[in-house]
Amino acid sequence: MASCATEWITSCSNMILSATALYSSYKLFKDHRAPSVGLFLLGLSAGLCIPGPSISFLSSIQKDAEWAGEVLAPALVSFHFLWLSEDRNTAHILLCGSCLLLGLCDWLSADALTVLTRCLGLSSLSCCLTVCLFAGNVLGALGNVALSLPLLVAPRVGTGTFASLVSPAATEGMVKWLLKGFMSIGCWASTQALNKFLLDLTD
Repeated sequence: MASCATEWITSCSNMILSATALYSSYKLFKDHRAPSVGLFLLGLSAGLCIPGPSISFLSSIQKDAEWAGEVLAPALVSFHFLWLSEDRNTAHILLCGSCLLLGLCDWLSADALTVLTRCLGLSSLSCCLTVCLFAGNVLGALGNVALSLPLLVAPRVGTGTFASLVSPAATEGMVKWLLKGFMSIGCWASTQALNKFLLDLTD
């Protein structure tokens, strides 16, 4: 019974995240293409995870898609903040690092991939925080922290390993639900922050 309730809550959190991310992607598409793509992938991967892991042939695809969405969404949001602040070199390095991690994930061990995923999450977060704090954009900082939490707390790796700081299986579903809730908030906050940042630059 508890397992069914946990799966139901996780599916609901995936539905909310998918709807929020896809709507945010739509709202950003005109002026902020890179974060729009990142949030679109995040929404797509969350939508793919709505049925839960009960469908066996979808399980590995769900884990890979979920991990890819969680890697790219905060990285592309940070990339765009760097681009708008005219730090193009750092933006390109962050983008290349994200693409390399996605491309090399099948050749890396689970431990190496976990470490590199956390390093990318920290790099993406530090870049965005630097830009947002200097610009006084609190929503941007909040949004990227929320989007980066899954990478820093419980990164999924290509092998399906769930490397979490909270290890008991009984709490794993609740941790996932909380992280997806934070990511939904992050989608909304990042959308508001990017629009405000662009408006400040054009004034």
